[in-house]
Amino acid sequence: MTNFSDTFIYSLIVTLFGMGIVFLVLILLQYMLKAMEIIFHREKKSAPAAAPAAAPVAAPQVNEAEEASDDQLAAVITAAVISCMGGNSNIAVRNIRRVEDLTPAWGKASRAEQMAVRF
Repeated sequence: MTNFSDTFIYSLIVTLFGMGIVFLVLILLQYMLKAMEIIFHREKKSAPAAAPAAAPVAAPQVNEAEEASDDQLAAVITAAVISCMGGNSNIAVRNIRRVEDLTPAWGKASRAEQMAVRF
């Protein structure tokens, strides 16, 4: 039988080697991810500066929601849904109603910020 000190030393050596291998693999993964980011990351091309817009012409204020009938709105929404589904669909929109938005102001601001960053 071996004494306690030899067993303890061997167990420490095994522990240190195991931890060292884990840290080396983690460092290797970090460098691999960084390399993949460099290789696959595409810079967004900045759009050329547009010429300043001319002064807007005052248009008569017409509420488009009042002007379009519910049947026309249903037809437009149905056409959009069918075109998104590939055009071969037997969908009929019979009722359209506005859903109450229960999102807090901070949630709306966060969504707007995320969309601005992506586009």
